[in-house]
Amino acid sequence: MTVVKWGTFHHSILAGSFLKSIIERIRGKLRIEIPTILPTFAVMILDTGNRILDDFERRFGSLALPQILRWVAGFQAFTWALSLFSPDLLVWIVYDREAILAGQVWRLFSWVLLPAAQNPLFVLITVLFMFFINDSLEGHWSSFRLNVYVLSSILCLSLIGLIPALAGAGLMMNGIFYSTAFFAFATLFPNQIIHLFLIIPIKAKWLGWAGAALLGATVITSSAPFLIGLLVATGLLPYLITFVPGFISGAKQRSENAVRRHRFEQANQPESPFFHECEECGANDQSAPELEFRVNAEGRELCERCRAGE
Repeated sequence: MTVVKWGTFHHSILAGSFLKSIIERIRGKLRIEIPTILPTFAVMILDTGNRILDDFERRFGSLALPQILRWVAGFQAFTWALSLFSPDLLVWIVYDREAILAGQVWRLFSWVLLPAAQNPLFVLITVLFMFFINDSLEGHWSSFRLNVYVLSSILCLSLIGLIPALAGAGLMMNGIFYSTAFFAFATLFPNQIIHLFLIIPIKAKWLGWAGAALLGATVITSSAPFLIGLLVATGLLPYLITFVPGFISGAKQRSENAVRRHRFEQANQPESPFFHECEECGANDQSAPELEFRVNAEGRELCERCRAGE
C-alpha cells in the first residue's frame, strides 16, 4: 500500500512538474512573441500598401495631376482675389452639409479652395509654403502617390463631414487638411529649417509637434470632444496609414539593433577590468597602479610587496 501511495504521489509530482514546465514555456513564448506581433503586422501593412501603390502607379500613374498642392494653393489665391470683388463667392464653395444633400455636390471638394486667410500677406505666405511642401513631397514620393495622399485626405474629411452632428465644422476641415499635408512634410524632413513668418528659423519637426498640440487642445477644449476628435482622426487617417506602420517597424529595428549592440559589447568585454593581480594579497594594477607585478619561479603572479616578503 505504501508503494502505491508513493507511486501515486510520485506521479502527481511528475505531472505537476510537467504542467509547470508547460506553463513556463507558454509564458516564455508569450513574453517573446506578443511584443513582436504588432511590429510584424505593421511591416506587413507597409509592404502590402507599397505593393498596391506600385501596382496602381504602373496602371494609372499617367492620370496623376503633377504638383497637385501647387494647384490647390494657386486656386486658393485666385479665389481670394475673386472674393475681393464678389464676397458671396466664398459662400458658394464652403462646405455645407445641408446644401450638399440638396444637390450642391461640388461643395464636397470646393471647400479645399477656400483661402487660408484674408490678409494678403498671409495668403502669400500660405501659397509659397504650399509650393515648398508640394515640391518636397513630390520629390520624395511621386506625383501619383502625392495625389493619392491629398485626395484621400479630402475624401475622408468630406465624408465624415456628412454626419449631422458635425454640420458646423466645415471651416475646421481646412485646418485639418493643411495639418495632414504639413505633418507628412515634417515627418519626412524633420530637420528642415523653416522661417516662421519669414523671420524665425525653426525645424519642421518642432512645428509639427506644435501643430499636433494645437489640434489636441482644440479637441479637448471643444464643446463636443468626441465628435471633433473623430473629425480630426478621420482627416489624419491618410497620415496615420502612411506613417504609423513605419514608426512601429522602425522602433522594432532600433530595439533589435540595441540588443545586438549590447550583446556584442558584452561578448567583447574583458573578463576582468584589470590585467595583473597579486595571488597573495589580491592587489591589482587598477587598485594599486604604483606596484610592479612579476611571476615567481613557482608560476605565481605576485606584487612587489609580497615578493619582498617571501
